[in-house]
Amino acid sequence: MCRTFQIVRLLSLPHYRILRSLLLYVFIFQVFAWFNLFGYQIPLEERAESYFFDLNTTLRELELKSPVLSDQQYDFEIAEMYQSIARSEQGFKFGVNVYGQSIHEDRPNESFYHRYRALNQVYLRKPIFHWGALEAEEEIARLNKDRSLQNLNLRKRTLESEVTAVFLELVVLEFRIELALNQIDLAKQNLSAVEENLRLGRGTLLSLDEAKAELISREIALSETRSLQKRKQTYFSSLSGNKRSLNLEISDQFKDFCLTYEMPSDIPIQVASVSSGEIEDLKIQSKIQDQSIVIAEANLKPKLNFTSAYFQDQIDIAESGTNLDRNNLIVGVEANWAIWDSGKSKAQKRAALLRKSKIEGSMGEKIEQTRSQLQGTLQELDSLKERIALGRKLIQVAQSRFEKSKLELDLNRVSPMSHFAVSIALDSAQLNNLEYVCRFLVLLDQYEKSVSFSGYLGSH
Repeated sequence: MCRTFQIVRLLSLPHYRILRSLLLYVFIFQVFAWFNLFGYQIPLEERAESYFFDLNTTLRELELKSPVLSDQQYDFEIAEMYQSIARSEQGFKFGVNVYGQSIHEDRPNESFYHRYRALNQVYLRKPIFHWGALEAEEEIARLNKDRSLQNLNLRKRTLESEVTAVFLELVVLEFRIELALNQIDLAKQNLSAVEENLRLGRGTLLSLDEAKAELISREIALSETRSLQKRKQTYFSSLSGNKRSLNLEISDQFKDFCLTYEMPSDIPIQVASVSSGEIEDLKIQSKIQDQSIVIAEANLKPKLNFTSAYFQDQIDIAESGTNLDRNNLIVGVEANWAIWDSGKSKAQKRAALLRKSKIEGSMGEKIEQTRSQLQGTLQELDSLKERIALGRKLIQVAQSRFEKSKLELDLNRVSPMSHFAVSIALDSAQLNNLEYVCRFLVLLDQYEKSVSFSGYLGSH
């Protein structure tokens, strides 16, 4: 009975509410996951950074080191300042004026009278009612800040994809260099074998020239690949800000991934959750035009301002040659009304309406274009998946062919040039497989960033 009472106390009203809230959050999260409302998310094993430590480190340090993001960061900070400026237009303005004067007075029946005087003024002023124009200006500044933040976050996302793509290109180039070095060694062995056969009278001068030409062409290809790799490394450093040397070696885990991993076939088509940066930017521009219309409509309406001042002045005393210094305090309301501006406000409103119509038309075109791009990306992913599957079969066949050719070469049943061609075919199959897999990972990453939860664009 006592234990039952303790359980009831633990599930008292405050605890019950906490438990109910936790269960509700879990249920909502599960519903979002079921319906892909958070957007498509790539599993960890399908991310390139899971297999390359240097890529993972570079992506984590990207925001701090990349020089590419500095311009967007400055734009965002400038937009913040403009928002502060617009907000300050609605606040109090306090000032002090000090006057110092040297006066030469020409008084009737008297000579010129000269003296010095100093007057002070303190004023306080605040807008009261401007028909929403000042609030609209602040809202425009806030929307421009949102645009800058969105552009900054969007550039971060696209930069992550660019860095990943360039890094994987470097991996492919490193593997190509490794294969080229092996091919050069094999070409040298082939040349030695041809020279030995020629010495024994079993070869021809033509076969010797062919072996030399093959070796030279492989050395040229290696030089071109190394030059391309250096250019890519320079570009990678300029994008990421990472000046360290990179470890581009392919791990055993990534080799297994390329040869055995079952590529995803159930990638969801989530056109409705597209978060294209250009579409979001057009939406914000449309809202800005709404606020511009408010400002244009308020131009020819009366505006009220609170005003107050404490100031000093000086007057002449009647029937006396002396002056009187006065201290004055004024508190009141000021009304300003621009009656006619030659059609300026009307033209401003019409221009804003036309810009809004143009933006809405562009938005529809951009949505259709984005939908087509996503469908094209999915089709390319399906094509790459098919090519990866076929490439794996080709590697198995090429490997079996290479092993048989090696046995035949040991038995002098095939020429060294024939075995060299078989080796080149195996290397080509492995290289193509690596290129297909890397291209698949890059496109999958780009697709995820295109359809991921749009709230990311507003985070900072």
